[in-house]
Amino acid sequence: MEQNQVHLMDLLRRWECRDASYTQAVPPLVFERALGSKVWDADGRVYIDMCAGFGVLSLGHNSAVQTKVFQATTEACLVVHAMGDVYPSRDKIELLALLGSMLPSYLEKGSLALSGGQAIELAVKTAQIASRKRGFISFEGSYHGLDLGILPLTSRKDFKEPFQPWLADHYVRELAFGCPLAIIEAAIEKQNAPGSYGCAAVIVEPIQGRAGIRIPPEGWLQGLSDLCKKHKVLLIFDEIFTGLGRCGQLTFAEHVDCDILCLGKALGGGLPLSACFARKEVMDCWPLNQGEAIHTGTFFGHPLSCRLGKATLQTIMKDELAARAKIFGNQMLEDLRQTLEGLPFVVDIRGQGMMLGIELRVDGMGARWMDILRAHGVIALANGMYGQGIALTPALNLPVAEWAEVLSTLKMTLQQL
Repeated sequence: MEQNQVHLMDLLRRWECRDASYTQAVPPLVFERALGSKVWDADGRVYIDMCAGFGVLSLGHNSAVQTKVFQATTEACLVVHAMGDVYPSRDKIELLALLGSMLPSYLEKGSLALSGGQAIELAVKTAQIASRKRGFISFEGSYHGLDLGILPLTSRKDFKEPFQPWLADHYVRELAFGCPLAIIEAAIEKQNAPGSYGCAAVIVEPIQGRAGIRIPPEGWLQGLSDLCKKHKVLLIFDEIFTGLGRCGQLTFAEHVDCDILCLGKALGGGLPLSACFARKEVMDCWPLNQGEAIHTGTFFGHPLSCRLGKATLQTIMKDELAARAKIFGNQMLEDLRQTLEGLPFVVDIRGQGMMLGIELRVDGMGARWMDILRAHGVIALANGMYGQGIALTPALNLPVAEWAEVLSTLKMTLQQL
């Protein structure tokens, strides 16, 4: 048993940078094949996937949408790669038009990239170009990616310490997530004081994902939006994780105004794809492309990713998966509370839509629970600033029967901690 996986993990340790993959899991888990919310490892064992690839696979693994797009691509000899910033593909153009038509009307123009971090980098560059200022305000517990240019905006010190000499941390003020608006206003005023570098933008995750599914106080996002308008500071919503149905709506920007919106994860339907959309007057601060863009990448607007992204968006809308996430997510939250509240170590159970978190009392306990769950056929992810919780972010079409099985396993394994 597990000989294939043991061999594969040995091979991985031989060839890959030791920071890149977690190789200490016992028993190990190497994905071999998958369908819907089920995953089979390299030794044939089956798991229920409650992560959906960090929230990427909103339609599940190997969805009918994926199959249709991939088959059509080969059968019709459709473009798989183009020259996006010079000669665009039809797919890039149609995806931008579709996504733009789905978003709030005030977010009129966008640009595509591959990863969530690249979308954030686009947002940061856009804010600097539009404002001609350098300062940013972010929040404790934030995760905005690990690329060097945006690393100062991510909260965790362990991610940043090895690269500290290169980081422009002095341009970023980090405040407590959900803190009183007066504290944010004072930070904006300090950055905007005469002789200072000015506040270009405030960046926020409407719900913090990696930090433990942390939800701000009621009305806080609206107050933040009003405050940014008052001081003519741009507001960036990082909805890489929360967007496109995950939280029971397409985006928080439908209810609270922002200036720049970043989307990713679910956007590509399983392929690398992200987007940064903004108000027209903000995005139009970029210069007109004269044949060579000043921010581009070889795979930006990749035709196959755009094709699958378009089909994924259409399916999310047609199947009303945002509404399903809201209704079923509420049921999942109630099930968790009825089943787990009152058990030892449980501090809080919270979430919105199908983005749910269980916080435990002891640091590192979420990581231990993740290992126990894996041994019992459930893939869930430890989270929280100190690994003290578990996040559940399954496919938006997770079958009810599979949820019932997971719920039973959660209770049984929690009692083993």
